[in-house]
Amino acid sequence: METIAESHFEDNRRTAIKGQLQLNYHVIHSGLSIRKIESKRKYAVLYSLFMRALIIENNTAYRDMLAHTLAEQGFDTDTGDSIESARSHVDTEKYDIICVSQKLKDGPGEDFVSFCNAHAHQKDTPILLLTENAELVADELSVRVDGVIHELNEKQIENQVIHFIDHHLDPVFFEGRILLVEDDDEVAADILHQLKQTGYQVSYFKSADEASTEFDAVTVYGSHADAYDLVITKIIFQAGMQGDDLVARIRSYEDGRGFIPILAIPDKNNDQRRIALYRAGVNDFLPKPILPEELLVRINNLITNKRLLDKVHDIRRELFALATTDQLTGCQNRHSLMEYSNKFVSQALRHKYAVSMLVIDLDHFKAVNDNHGHAVGDMVLKSIGELLINSFRDGDLVARYGGEEFVVLMPYCDGENARDKAEKLRIDIENLKPNDLQITTSIGVTSIEAGSTRDFEAMFHAGDQGVYAAKDKGRNQVVFVTLD
Repeated sequence: METIAESHFEDNRRTAIKGQLQLNYHVIHSGLSIRKIESKRKYAVLYSLFMRALIIENNTAYRDMLAHTLAEQGFDTDTGDSIESARSHVDTEKYDIICVSQKLKDGPGEDFVSFCNAHAHQKDTPILLLTENAELVADELSVRVDGVIHELNEKQIENQVIHFIDHHLDPVFFEGRILLVEDDDEVAADILHQLKQTGYQVSYFKSADEASTEFDAVTVYGSHADAYDLVITKIIFQAGMQGDDLVARIRSYEDGRGFIPILAIPDKNNDQRRIALYRAGVNDFLPKPILPEELLVRINNLITNKRLLDKVHDIRRELFALATTDQLTGCQNRHSLMEYSNKFVSQALRHKYAVSMLVIDLDHFKAVNDNHGHAVGDMVLKSIGELLINSFRDGDLVARYGGEEFVVLMPYCDGENARDKAEKLRIDIENLKPNDLQITTSIGVTSIEAGSTRDFEAMFHAGDQGVYAAKDKGRNQVVFVTLD
């Protein structure tokens, strides 16, 4: 159920991120398949807890710092200071990352790297070479390393290692799903060959019309495993919808699909045409003739930046949920109710539709805690919260006000419908019997009809009066209070 609070959050996200689509995107790619570990993006942090790291470093301070840094990233670590000790480790363990100093007690670090490159269990393991040579780059070495860490100071080493892990080992960056639109068979074949060899999943269409239909059908977005990560499209097609129309169509989506990066294959390579396409929403261009290395770098840059935005968005969603959700019941919390209720009611008044409120108070709940303990009381509240969430529509605001009291705000719901919903809820709670306990509730109901000028405070006061009246009448009742 998407609450009004979540809708408000999505609106803010659209406003904040829409203008960031033209950023310059930076690097990194891994060819691991999307299906190797299900939902790896979602469980990236959990996945890292199962990783192992090997650190071979002469400098005790650097070695301890690296062990601490990798442990904070979720790695179990083994350490050593010589090639001999390092070899004994790799013969018995499979590592997910190896950090090795260029200078070791018994020889150069490259000798150990060469040993790992040829090792049956470690030949594909990412290797970081730590060096005092600030000018050294990986391509200059005769052995395969995945990164060079320059030993400038402890903080810079830590930052370089974390950056490498984030971009190479965090599963959020592993897979990629691409929508390719190209009606030239030869060009399409070359692009498909490069993408599939690199491990990307590709959906290929020869017309923009077909691609638009496909994109419309895939309603998920962001970090969802089935979402597209990039659109590559030609601009001029022989027939039907053109590429710039497809770009406009994609950018018109109000959900996260409207923010997907787009790589265009232009018909003309001139400044005016590129500027026009940038303004239309294209993020980057793939000039002809298409060079395989350039194709992959541009794709990697775009997808990496999208993944970073996805990751930020996921973290924001999690933080937003923590701030607005009651952790016991799963309903919105009191802060969320007070934050959004006035906007909720004001919108109903402005657009002249009815809005109703239920104030729900569980009967004799103190006796549950006193007689059965707070653990049982929490279980009862959790069961009630789940029932409430499942009993109301998307767009209704269901909140725990405090203790055993809940509030439900329902737009486009008049007084008669609100009474019916409250009575059904009262019966459902009576029949719920969580932990075999008989739980009943007193419910106060009120409504603002279309054209009224009352506010949330007046509604809540009336609903609260209804609760007291229901309890005075013997509890387990619904009482409707008419607003003056």
